[in-house]
Amino acid sequence: MKYLLSLNLLGELIIITLSLLFIGELFAQPDIIIFCTALWLIGTFITENYYINRLPGVLINIINLAKFFAIYYLILFLYAKLFHEADFSNYGLIHFSVLLFIFLISWRILVFFLIKRAFKNPKNNQQIIIVGVSVNSVHLKEFIDTRPQYGLSILGFFSEKVNDKVTILGNYSEVFKYCQENNVSEIICSMDKVSKEYLSSLIVFAENHLITIRIIPDSSGVFGRNFVTTFLEYIPLLALRKNPFEEVSNKFIKRAFDIVFSLCVIFFILSWLFPIIALLILIDSKGPILFSQERTGLLNKSFRCLKFRTMVVNTGANVVQAQKNDSRITKVGAFLRKTSLDELPQFLNVLWGTMSVVGPRPHMVKHTEEYSQLVDKYMLRHLIKPGITGLSQVMGYRGETQHDLYLMKMRVRMDRFYIENWSFYLDLKVVYETIISMFKKNEQVY
Repeated sequence: MKYLLSLNLLGELIIITLSLLFIGELFAQPDIIIFCTALWLIGTFITENYYINRLPGVLINIINLAKFFAIYYLILFLYAKLFHEADFSNYGLIHFSVLLFIFLISWRILVFFLIKRAFKNPKNNQQIIIVGVSVNSVHLKEFIDTRPQYGLSILGFFSEKVNDKVTILGNYSEVFKYCQENNVSEIICSMDKVSKEYLSSLIVFAENHLITIRIIPDSSGVFGRNFVTTFLEYIPLLALRKNPFEEVSNKFIKRAFDIVFSLCVIFFILSWLFPIIALLILIDSKGPILFSQERTGLLNKSFRCLKFRTMVVNTGANVVQAQKNDSRITKVGAFLRKTSLDELPQFLNVLWGTMSVVGPRPHMVKHTEEYSQLVDKYMLRHLIKPGITGLSQVMGYRGETQHDLYLMKMRVRMDRFYIENWSFYLDLKVVYETIISMFKKNEQVY
């Protein structure tokens, strides 16, 4: 992997040099070439900009590159003004810098996907063990197992109890010996499954053997909560959770993104695709083009959610969820559901303000009443506007939930995580993953 990182740095230096020679024209002077390449090399090593982190995704790497390039451009601009002001114009420098940035981004994306591809080889994987079997630790293994590009490999679990659902490598007393014999690079420990004394000894062992250790917090009680410190004047108080949308700036960012993104979809996609889909729906079966259904929205208030009609007109559409091989689904409707195109009219809901681009998926009012009694903390998902897509959907928790309580619990868990850890980048990441999933072969969504 170190060779790919070296290749990345070498490629960037070559791009800068060639850009100066063939694009910069007036910048193709020896001292400018030396300064630009030396500045990039020194700055890269100081900030470790050459390192590409595959875990957050390609977008965060582009953002990090943009931050570094902004500082690089500022220094380059000052150098040009001080020593070569008569040689070129401000426009020339800006034009050169924009093209250089585009080339560097293209190169960085290429190397990023090469690294992800390399990590799909099991030989390059980091060996990880999990101490303690819990809901969170099992979910973590499922998440990592479905994403080989992260280069992580869960070898198994250590537990004092037998568990048929996961691979048990041994009990807690065997962890230290196993780590030394199997080149384990990371230990993940479920905090609520071990004693404080054992956890302390595990931390000491990991640090003495240069093994990374991460802790899954206690999820069974109050100490597993993400408390947030608030203040009443000078008196500190602990809130049960963080709601990023209590800040006006975050509300503005999210709403601005919703408006801009939905307008782009409506003007550039829905404007020409709507008539085509509408015609196909009318040819396929009798009934309206759009289907309007009452669903639960912000603060448990109901709203009319729009979709392209995918079923024959029936009396149970508002109470009975679609199921696999549902006879009510039309041929065109099956295609629309599989490609998620039936959700496109919901961008009108986003523009009206009853929905957001990203958020917990809205459920039928009937299902809200049912699951609020069955799933703990279910109603917390209504602290924000529902979304066209959401974190739980891109994490794989999508489809029919009528007979799968576990699936609904995991959806709610993901929705709560999204609400408490929202960021603009997280919204962009969810949108990106949603678009990518539309071009992959997925099972039909119901």
